[in-house]
Amino acid sequence: MNRLVCTILILISGLSYVAAQGIVPDALMCAEKQHLQNRMRFRVNPNIYHGYNIHYHRLNFRINPKRNGYLKGSVFSYFTIEKDADSIGFDMKYFLKADSVKYHGANVRFTRIADILYVHKPGGWKTGSSDSITVFYQGNPAVFGGGAGYYVYDFHATGPIVHTLSQPYGAYYWWPCKQTLSDKIDSLDMVVSTHSDFKAAGNGLLVKDQKINDTTRIFHWKHRYPIATYLVATAITNYEEFNQHARFHNRTDSLLVQNYVFPQSKTELLRDAEPILPMLRLFDSLFGEYPFMKEKYGHAQFTWGGGMEHQTMSFMVNFSFDLMAHELAHMWFGDKVTCGSWRDLWLNEGFATYLTALSYRYLKPMEEWLGVMRDIRDAVTGVDDGSVFPKDTVQVNRLFSGRLTYNKGAFVLHMLRAKIGDAAFYNACRKYLNVNPRAYSFATTQDLKTLMEQESGQNLDTFFQRWYMGEGFPYLNINWVQKGASMQVTVKQRPSHPSVPFFKVPVPIYFKGKNGDTLITLYPEKLEQTFSLLLPFAADTAIFDPEVEVLAKTSLGGMNQDKTIKDWVVIKGNPVKGDKLELVTLNMKIEKMEIFNLSGQKCMETGADFLHSPGKNAIFDISTLAAGMYVTKIKGSNQQTALTFVKL
Repeated sequence: MNRLVCTILILISGLSYVAAQGIVPDALMCAEKQHLQNRMRFRVNPNIYHGYNIHYHRLNFRINPKRNGYLKGSVFSYFTIEKDADSIGFDMKYFLKADSVKYHGANVRFTRIADILYVHKPGGWKTGSSDSITVFYQGNPAVFGGGAGYYVYDFHATGPIVHTLSQPYGAYYWWPCKQTLSDKIDSLDMVVSTHSDFKAAGNGLLVKDQKINDTTRIFHWKHRYPIATYLVATAITNYEEFNQHARFHNRTDSLLVQNYVFPQSKTELLRDAEPILPMLRLFDSLFGEYPFMKEKYGHAQFTWGGGMEHQTMSFMVNFSFDLMAHELAHMWFGDKVTCGSWRDLWLNEGFATYLTALSYRYLKPMEEWLGVMRDIRDAVTGVDDGSVFPKDTVQVNRLFSGRLTYNKGAFVLHMLRAKIGDAAFYNACRKYLNVNPRAYSFATTQDLKTLMEQESGQNLDTFFQRWYMGEGFPYLNINWVQKGASMQVTVKQRPSHPSVPFFKVPVPIYFKGKNGDTLITLYPEKLEQTFSLLLPFAADTAIFDPEVEVLAKTSLGGMNQDKTIKDWVVIKGNPVKGDKLELVTLNMKIEKMEIFNLSGQKCMETGADFLHSPGKNAIFDISTLAAGMYVTKIKGSNQQTALTFVKL
């Protein structure tokens, strides 16, 4: 799933989704968090009571948004027993009432212990046997699941709505299931009976939309791809529908894009939905065929402040560019291949965030792509600590950290691509997605690392140890001095967190002058290192990392000595006490002065009305400057210099 200061309360308050270009919006992350603190503790070893491999579900629901979202349903489950057992367990929240359980058409005994429904078969089940049962149940999960966001009864401008969102362990709030990140449902059918005024969204292909009478309408969704339990979903309201078709390069097939939207939003969303088609073609070309090509992709509008990547039909608050790209990316990273544990959640969210940025790279002007990557970098480096690897998956705010799981995860992938090259990176991604045993199943960080090593021929132990396991990033202080064609560049590194003693990062610097420009990349091997270079033109400008490929905070300064005449101007009294900077000019005239902080940001400059007479000291008001160190660049009629001063 896919900034604002955020708390879980956003799920309850209904705060509107806010798109911040290039940075994961907090509203979206909140929609993904799902009030998970207690749910993340759910069943450390579910196989103790599950004891089976699920193959198929047929879900039958009667849900009428005009009647407070009350649900009456049945779930048919077909499975294979993994170990001899006299009972098997289904996750089912205590407030859902089990009316009966049928085994081959006859009632069978069941028991309830907390949130587990145990089904007992006379004589038990034998290892390797395949069998089926049907659970009939009812209740109003909106009363209990609404606060957690798993099953919500709500209203939009023109009607009531019921919608679900089960990540990570919320499915059992509204249907009896097996909740795990080790077993996908091989296929399912979902049949929803509702009021005739409404449409019901679902996974897969719509094979039936039948109006029975003035009060009843039946929707049958058929899905024939493996699906993780938390990605099963429905949403029911007075939807209006519009469809698009995506066509792909060098292929004759096309893909239905099915959109269910609120009547009051249709005109707006018809316009906003246009970028989804080039996004589909882009991801299809980079990462392999859209994973559910035989069925559809689509969107169903809902009332939360974000989105959720329900398989083949993302639920969306709106159709913003970033939100559409993020949820579509999950069809590959998160749905086709799902994180094998919540500790590996970055494989879902880091990739989805990076693919959103790649949408800017390929579908927007280049400066927008670079702006997005700068925003992501700034988000990560706003705090000195934190690793992509979550040490504690129970703390949902850490697990769904926008700074670490989403943004740092995305930038780590970005640096990995730069390190091993595009060909190796995309080949490894395609194998991650399309080769068994991961395809339509689960994967771990180790799986990704192994594939990246195989495709690149590089050992990535250090890279993953420092950037995935380690915390923080490097602070880089860069200083350059040029005289003639000789250039010296000194790079000093200070890691932001002691977990990493040294970040081995490239240091790309773009030098520019009147007669030329060049990009030079340095590769420091220690915390402080000086490089001697030859530069065949006089540089007057230096820019760090113009392609935004390095996760670091930097300060960059320097000078061309051939353009300065030293000692024609000096600072009187340095450090400077008070709010006046006084320059002694030795009978030379100052034409212009600029003051910069150590990050290279201009803090002050003289205006067009500035006048200075030779032989007199120049005095400048620096009352607006905070205490600290500054660099002042001073230009005379035939010379210029740069001086450093400290304001106390």
